[in-house]
Amino acid sequence: MRINNFGRNVSFAAKHFYEPDSEEEILELLTRHRGDAVRVVGRLHSWSDAIVGDDVILDLRKMNSVRVERRNDQPWAIIAAGAQIKHIVQELDSKHGLTLPTLGLITEQTIAGAAATGTHGSGKHSLSHYIDEIRIATYDPSTGEATVRCIVEGDELRAARCSLGCLGIVLSVGIRCRKQYLIEQHFRIVKHLSPALDSESEYPQQQFFLLPFRYDYLIQHRQETTKKISWMTHLHRWYWFLSTDVALHLVLIGIRRWLRSHVLMRLFYRHLAPLTIIQGWNVIDKSQNLLTMEHHLFRHIEVEIFVPRRHLSKALAFVQELLQYLDGNLASIGQATWDDLERHGLHTMVRESPSYTHHYPICVRKVLADDTLISMASSDEEAYYAISFISYDSPTNRASFHSFANVLVRSTAHLFNARPHWGKYCPVDALAAERLYPKLAAFRAVCEQYDFQGVFRNKWASKVVWNEPTSLEPCN
Repeated sequence: MRINNFGRNVSFAAKHFYEPDSEEEILELLTRHRGDAVRVVGRLHSWSDAIVGDDVILDLRKMNSVRVERRNDQPWAIIAAGAQIKHIVQELDSKHGLTLPTLGLITEQTIAGAAATGTHGSGKHSLSHYIDEIRIATYDPSTGEATVRCIVEGDELRAARCSLGCLGIVLSVGIRCRKQYLIEQHFRIVKHLSPALDSESEYPQQQFFLLPFRYDYLIQHRQETTKKISWMTHLHRWYWFLSTDVALHLVLIGIRRWLRSHVLMRLFYRHLAPLTIIQGWNVIDKSQNLLTMEHHLFRHIEVEIFVPRRHLSKALAFVQELLQYLDGNLASIGQATWDDLERHGLHTMVRESPSYTHHYPICVRKVLADDTLISMASSDEEAYYAISFISYDSPTNRASFHSFANVLVRSTAHLFNARPHWGKYCPVDALAAERLYPKLAAFRAVCEQYDFQGVFRNKWASKVVWNEPTSLEPCN
């Protein structure tokens, strides 16, 4: 069976494909395919080879239940692995007045897939951080029989929270929920980074965008509020959906794919884009209505890097220099930056990189330090900032984006210890992963304890996480 991901940059064929609807069926399938490589796919809303498997593929979409209970007088949700985030949020809200502790921009993913790759929102920890119980189907190391294990503490839990699918088949997760809450939001455009960072204490769930060609910042100020939803909020929902989720993307796709006009793209950002944003319009709505977007409406590809807080300012300055340089402004990279690149052996790679014009606002979101082993924000103390680059080039015309993403990931990893998102376009090698993730060895040890045969890791994980030679070709 041929399987294609959402971005149409990853395609693979599986010998066996199943859609089990119970834990008993999963255990029976593991028994039937003992010794075969097994991989689980969610909604395929990933751009990395982490999803690839060529032997046994399981799709758990039929296992999508959401059950709420109380533990230590706190609400818990026990969520089956195949449940999509959008359905979970709706179920929690409509039946229990609850919601998840954090929400990413996109709600198409399954809960297991989102956790396994460190999906995150803004101003909170990643989703992985909040998971306190994970049930996994794997093989018993003493008998070799298929069995279910429940993980609730220690490094085992920290590994399972963001596992890349390498411990076994996630059956369900237990996650702390919270009472549904409201968000107050308004927009502001500023010339420099400092006002965006200075406002974090007042607006802890804000995110901001670096606008191409202008290189100023559009801040989406957001904070929790006890105020009531007003009638204007319903108008705002339509305004945002039509102007941003739909119209903005149609305009950018039209200029980029069909007209292919660099001049029109520059004119749009410099003169028209600011007019589409109503600054200072205070809106109050439920969390899921303001913290998420409809990015899945148009096919795209994305690379995202996570930069430690101490490096954010320099990293964003470098991003601006790099994008201008690749867009033809050869004087944009200063001598100090060239010296840094040369010190790490990267200057030739940058100089020889083909031209690239970025055409989508660059999203920056703060992610608090995660209590995990290898999520992108895993840290003992320091917050990370996720910097996201999206391209709406057609799947057959992405060579320049791939080149840019490779340069971006390699250079920022050396200069700023930036970690690429596991679930997005992820051109990271084993040496970089070893250096960027101090607890990677502990993660491997837990995986080998639960998956003693190595059947749940795919070729990509073997190459990047275990540094084993494989025949894996990079995604394109």
